[in-house]
Amino acid sequence: MPEFDASDLSKLSFLVIEDDRFAQSLATGLLEQMGAGRVHVADDGLEGLALVEDPGRPVDVLLVDLGMPDMGGVEMMRYLAERDFPGAIVLVSGAASETLAVAQELAKTRGLRVLGSISKPLTRQALNDVLGRTE
Repeated sequence: MPEFDASDLSKLSFLVIEDDRFAQSLATGLLEQMGAGRVHVADDGLEGLALVEDPGRPVDVLLVDLGMPDMGGVEMMRYLAERDFPGAIVLVSGAASETLAVAQELAKTRGLRVLGSISKPLTRQALNDVLGRTE
């Protein structure tokens, strides 16, 4: 797997998969402020998976909330692994840090590229940290 390069976010497409409108707005706003090329949103894992599978809308980085209705983040990661998702994943959750760590290891075990996890609330510094950027 080639190394992930977030030095120029304007070249990357992001998909924020989050059911909470405030958290969704916060994530998209931060990514846009940081210079992300394209930022798409999905309200849950089912909608997110449909967007990931759309060949006309390639996604480089997913920001995935673990706790969502219909299809949560852990179940979505299983589907992404089955489809050999080539992009990167950032897990975001209000759950305990231990839960995030377990989900992150599970995703890596399934062959997914997980850049890291962020405990809510999402901050610009936390995004920079998981993307391996300095400002």
